[in-house]
Amino acid sequence: MLVGKAVAKVSNGAGGCTFQNDSYDADIGGTAFRIFDTAGLDEGEEGRVPHSKAVQGLYTLIRKLDGVSLLVFCTRGRVKANTRANWLLFNKVICGEKVPIIAVVTGLEDEVNLDDWWNDENKKVFKSYDMKPSGVSCVVAVRGNNNQYAEMYRESQDKLRKLILRSNRREPWSREKEAWFSHICREVYQTRICFFERTSKEFTAEMETALNEFAMEVNMSEEDVEKLKKNLLIAEKTMGKKTKSG
Repeated sequence: MLVGKAVAKVSNGAGGCTFQNDSYDADIGGTAFRIFDTAGLDEGEEGRVPHSKAVQGLYTLIRKLDGVSLLVFCTRGRVKANTRANWLLFNKVICGEKVPIIAVVTGLEDEVNLDDWWNDENKKVFKSYDMKPSGVSCVVAVRGNNNQYAEMYRESQDKLRKLILRSNRREPWSREKEAWFSHICREVYQTRICFFERTSKEFTAEMETALNEFAMEVNMSEEDVEKLKKNLLIAEKTMGKKTKSG
């Protein structure tokens, strides 16, 4: 919808999509954007992803980013526990609530007036999950088998692009990559968003195993591996102190 053609991968399988990310370039109102499409958390794991997939996905994503200007959170209009987990992961954990986040509500083909979906009742649901978007766009994201939604799609496309232009940071937010990654590991452990509850020792072992496997898969340099492990160790020590004090 944003790029102007179908490029993003989708899945309706029982296990959902894996934690991958792909980038696409788009021109929106004369401004160049690089859009990263992420699958979020695997619904097949009740709003969580396996340790190795979380490590690999987060590291790959961060390695691609020089900064973040806007988070675009897509949902089909039903807020569940894993919907909130996705929101927290990207808004709070990854970006530290330093980046504007907008909500895009899809699957509204049967609505007479799309914007009517964002009513008091649905606003309360979002609020109850501590999801506070800086803007909301209610859209139809498909043209339909016989183009029956083509006009609604065109209007939705225009509306979403305008919201993105209004909402994005003019100066992208970023952090030093290894420190950023260790911060994310600490946050996902504390919030239990991605990692199952385990002892600090078990967590360290699994994290290091996943990291070593990933380093081999992507041919990560020894320098990058050691730098990342050093920051992970700092994060792990911090978690250990908090666990003891708690």
